[in-house]
Amino acid sequence: MFSDDIISRVRDSVDIVDFISGYVALKKTGKNHTGLCPFHAEKTPSFSVNPDKQIFHCFGCGAGGDVFKFVELQEGLNFPEAVRKFAERSGIALPADSRSRGEDKKNVEERMALLKAVAEAAAYYQKELEGPAGSTARAYLAKRGVSDVTIKSFRLGYSRPEWDGLLKHLKQKGYTPAQLEKAGLVVKRSEGEGHYDRFRGRIMFPIVDIAGNIIAFGGRVMDDSLPKYLNSSETPLYSKSNTLYCLDAAKDAGRKQGYFIIVEGYLDALACHQYGVRNAVATLGTALTEGHLRLMRRFADKLVLIFDPDPAGVKASLRGFDLFVASGMKVNVVSLPDNDDPDTFLQKHGQEAFAARLRQSMKFMDFVLAQVVPEGHAASIDEKVEKAQEMLGFIARLSSGIERDYYLKRTAEALDLDETVLRQEMPKQAKHPGPAAGATTQAPSRGHRPRAEEILVHLMLKDETIARNLQSQIKPQDFTDPLFRRMVQRIFDVLAATGSLDSRALMQDGDEELNGLLSHYAVLEMEYDDPEKHCQDCVEIIKQQDPEKQMKLLSKALEEARVRGDRAEFIRLAKEHQELSRRPGRRIPGR
Repeated sequence: MFSDDIISRVRDSVDIVDFISGYVALKKTGKNHTGLCPFHAEKTPSFSVNPDKQIFHCFGCGAGGDVFKFVELQEGLNFPEAVRKFAERSGIALPADSRSRGEDKKNVEERMALLKAVAEAAAYYQKELEGPAGSTARAYLAKRGVSDVTIKSFRLGYSRPEWDGLLKHLKQKGYTPAQLEKAGLVVKRSEGEGHYDRFRGRIMFPIVDIAGNIIAFGGRVMDDSLPKYLNSSETPLYSKSNTLYCLDAAKDAGRKQGYFIIVEGYLDALACHQYGVRNAVATLGTALTEGHLRLMRRFADKLVLIFDPDPAGVKASLRGFDLFVASGMKVNVVSLPDNDDPDTFLQKHGQEAFAARLRQSMKFMDFVLAQVVPEGHAASIDEKVEKAQEMLGFIARLSSGIERDYYLKRTAEALDLDETVLRQEMPKQAKHPGPAAGATTQAPSRGHRPRAEEILVHLMLKDETIARNLQSQIKPQDFTDPLFRRMVQRIFDVLAATGSLDSRALMQDGDEELNGLLSHYAVLEMEYDDPEKHCQDCVEIIKQQDPEKQMKLLSKALEEARVRGDRAEFIRLAKEHQELSRRPGRRIPGR
């Protein structure tokens, strides 16, 4: 979207230590600045920022990267949003991407105008709730247990039962009916001319995006009239499939606790936050979507679903199976007793009892098994056949072979069937979905990495001269560790392209696995008595490695590239494999 030159200019305009100091208390230790990691709970600092390389890394949770990556993780932005944030902060004008400058400026101005209109509407609704007209709404909220602090924190409001109260107010502010219609605030009359307010006689819940902007509303009636809930229509600002209520307030708690709680309604989400359960979010009149999971995956890799135990609720939960498997997120489910929802349960029993229920949550596949095979051994043979087929349909779609094996055994036990027969019945045509886009494979632990390769990579990142000299002494394919091989390839590519080894240029968007390893070694402090000698010793060891072992590792890397669908990496590794197969090998003396 942006040229490398623009990205570099924006990145160079920000000092990473100064910026991160606004979020983390940093203390200078050696060449780095260290502090408690903002991305996971810890008592001993494992978070380091290197001012020379302008890179951060946490040795506890593995988060790392440049200043763009930090703000992506901290504020839930994507890369273009992070670039725009720092460009605005530094006063750098960004060119349009594939559109003309005029069109880009027009779209930005239109979005800003719509955001202002929605913000004005929120202020209007808040004032109405606080005034005489909002007395009934205030009484209703008090009856439902919503505190004044929650009302103010989440900016709740009230819309009068009039046809054009908001329309008149915003027209006086200079907004046109067409703008208000586009913002989802008013509706065009089906007959005749003119518009009328979309929300009338409702308690208003502002819907906020990840950046903290109010982008839409949900409205709830206080009697039995229908529809009970009314949400904003889809607008240039708002998409219900890509927005979650309370995510802006829940993202930090979700990241720190490692999971989000999914509830169904506005009042359920507000009750959770009011009682200190600050990682709760709610969908907006729709089932969970891939967009919702993608949003939450920025902050956490686990979900806990509060499901309704009635047949419709169970069916709705089961419908999300494929979505959960494809997302790569861990999903647990929990139900509440006595037909309670989170709102009523918290008011009756409090936060501690709710937390205890969460601790009793079960894995989603255990929930599936319990719903599909509730009768267990008591089922008739026809029911066993039917339920076995249904369970096998779920099991076959699991991505992990270990999980498939485990739940085959569990299903055989639950139905009192022969496990071998069940295995034969497994649908052979089933496809096992891989990890979702954006999911990363865990890098091998440091203890399993070849020490000589590790030292050489660290020396290259520590001293650009060493990296430049090594270009004529060693090749990426000489490294047996696939990640080190890719890292050395990138180091050499950056040197060839730019003539220098700017650590920030090494961090390429989209390759989180390699970026994490680069940030690790870029900030790792290891001292060498004689760096040049260490370098030559490591080169000797690496170049004398057993070719047979290298062939096995290359074969493994080829298979990993094939599974990832990384065609370019697969072709490159295949060439390395072919080249190595032609080379005579020498074993390391004494091994």
